[in-house]
Formats: sequence, C-alpha cells, structure tokens
Amino acid sequence: MGEAAFEVAPTDALTIALVPTKLVVSRLFEAIPRRQCTRAAFDGKPLSNEELRLLEKAGTGKGIQMLLLTDKTAMEKALEYVVQANTAQMNDPAFIEELKVWIRFGDAEAVRTGDGLFSRSTGNPSVPRWLGSLLFSALFTTGKENDKYAKHVRSSAGIAVFVSEANNKAHWVEAGRCYERFALQATALGIRNAFLNQPVEVSTLRPQFATFLGVSPYRPDLVVRFGRGPEMPRSLRRSVEAVIV
Repeated sequence: MGEAAFEVAPTDALTIALVPTKLVVSRLFEAIPRRQCTRAAFDGKPLSNEELRLLEKAGTGKGIQMLLLTDKTAMEKALEYVVQANTAQMNDPAFIEELKVWIRFGDAEAVRTGDGLFSRSTGNPSVPRWLGSLLFSALFTTGKENDKYAKHVRSSAGIAVFVSEANNKAHWVEAGRCYERFALQATALGIRNAFLNQPVEVSTLRPQFATFLGVSPYRPDLVVRFGRGPEMPRSLRRSVEAVIV
C-alpha cells in the first residue's frame, strides 16, 4: 500500500506519485469491493445526525464543499431540476444513442465486454441485445424515466451535491476524489448511493441549479442521492491490466 498525491500537468496529463507507507486496514478500505451505485428505490428512512456528519466529513475536500439536502421540500425542488434536465436529455437523439450503446442487455454480453451498464443492475431482465434494443425503444420513455426518478428521490434519505470553488481540472479531479470517499463511507455505514447528475450535465440548467442551491458563482459538479436499500446485481469492469498502459 502507499499514499498518493496528484497534480494536473500543463499537458492535461494527471501525474500521480505513490510513496511507501504503513499498511492501514480501515472500514473505508474494506468497503472498496462492496461499493456500488445502486439504481433502485431506497427505504425512505432518514439517517442519524452522526451518519450525516460522517458523510459530510468524507465528502468535503480542498476547494470542494458538499451540500446535504435532507429536507423534503428542498429534495422536491431538486427533483424538479432532475426531471427538467432528464426530459432535455431524453429528447436528445445523440444522448439516447450513446446510452443504448453503453447498456449490456444480457449476461453473455456483459461477460464478453467486461464493461458498460448491466441491464440487471437497474432491475431489468437479462435478454439478448436484439431483444433488449427493441424493448429499449418501446419502453424507455420520458414519462416512465421521470416517474422512476421521482420514486427514487422520494425514497431517498437525502441528496448530496459536490460543489467546486473553481471550474478547472484540478477541482474536477478533487470533486471525484471527494465523491469516492463519500461513497466508501456510505458503504461502510450500510448506506447506498446513486448519481442524479442530470442538472449538472445539461449546461443550460447548471447555473439555475447553482442559484437554487445558493452556491452561485461556484460550480455544482456531482449530484448523488443516498439512503438504505437493496444490493443490486453488479456491472462488470475490465481488469487493471486491460486499462493501464
């Protein structure tokens, strides 16, 4: 094991320096193989103040603030932005085509590619790609997706928003690191999480979302719902050797 430090070089490369350190087996370390984005409804129960404190501590970093929305009124307002942005994405043919290409509809396809979004991880059946493509076109509608997100948000204990003080690559990387610590802390506490990034993926809505959050001119970079819920089947990932040059 080793400690890591990173910097974004002028060439846009990410330089990571690893140095030897003493092995420390922590609850967050043990949570690594169990962490997953859980695309399912949660149980709707609130978290304790201590659990929220631990999540906030884990998700805060250098130049990164994490906001926790647990008030139902605030969560409903955030849901309005999710629905508005999701509707825009659903009406974008390029977005739909990219999503369809990324889905692994069946077990055999998931094993063969070792990547993508496994259909069963979202609660859908495992089917051949030709059938999955037909069902996708017939059943993947704006109304159904918006209803699903409404159910997911309303069953969550809260929404976490990771806000960067600056719009640059160093802050983007740090926001990602803060999310990973948040996700591992949540996993260690038996708490699930899943992304709700639509309001920050649609560029025209991000400034409005920031104003709603009261963080303008800072930049909301990641939106995540959290709560307790079931473990779902996992999407597969390629080996380290397959992705490291």
